[in-house]
Amino acid sequence: MHNGIESIDHPVIAARNLDAARATFERLGFTVPPRGSHVEWGTGNLCIMFPDDYIEIRAIIDASRFTMHLDEHLDAFGEGLMGIAFSTADVERSHGEMLQHGIDAGEVSTLTRNFEHPERWTHPSFRLCVPGADDIHGLMHVVVLQHLTPELIREPGFLTHANGCIGVNSIAGMIQDIERVSSRLRRLLGDRAVMAHQHGVTARLPTGQRIDLLLPQDYERIYARIVGTREQDGPRLGALTLRVRSLDVIAKLLQANGVTSAEPSAAQIRVAPEDACGTTLHFTESAAS
Repeated sequence: MHNGIESIDHPVIAARNLDAARATFERLGFTVPPRGSHVEWGTGNLCIMFPDDYIEIRAIIDASRFTMHLDEHLDAFGEGLMGIAFSTADVERSHGEMLQHGIDAGEVSTLTRNFEHPERWTHPSFRLCVPGADDIHGLMHVVVLQHLTPELIREPGFLTHANGCIGVNSIAGMIQDIERVSSRLRRLLGDRAVMAHQHGVTARLPTGQRIDLLLPQDYERIYARIVGTREQDGPRLGALTLRVRSLDVIAKLLQANGVTSAEPSAAQIRVAPEDACGTTLHFTESAAS
């Protein structure tokens, strides 16, 4: 590990409305837990849970309060992937190491969420720091966080999905400057984790999860075009690859629910961003590698 970063804890998807996002992801066969609302921010979220990671769908619920720049993101890009939360077992240590490596890691702070169960509210909490924009170029927005109450968000009933999804394999995006992106990712994730190549930059986490940041033509060849952005020349995250138990199961579910899907290869199924809050979803049976 470098800077104490262990894994992709969760990708963050920006949405305009949580009720609409819930319907969208339930149609894709996900179990969507009750809403969360951030105590310190004016944002709320839906967290689709897997055994070791999850997907956060975030929207503004009180525009008069701090939104962690979600309003700016929606104005510039629309719905879709807006960043990554990396996990650490000790955020204070990670913060200190990032400072030593020349990363502007801000301050360590506490974030609390109201987890709005119908019968009761619980209050999951986290400690996190937020590296500066120049230090995470290509990833849009990053937090490094430590879960203080993981048991409150991983109730057994939240981990079973009709589509058979069991985890996050990789995140992909589009970049223009390979050298700049690779140098920033090496400071964040370590030299051995990051490889620059003719198509872009690939980073691998200790868990085997992967980040692929590709030149535009290479991104579009694999994942198709990113939609909903005015800033065509800036780096942009666009796609998630998720692991499922059976492609046959999810293919039948998508067909039954009227979701158009494609097969970019024999080992994957693709759902277009129009059917997933602006995010291209690839489903595969293969483990992260």
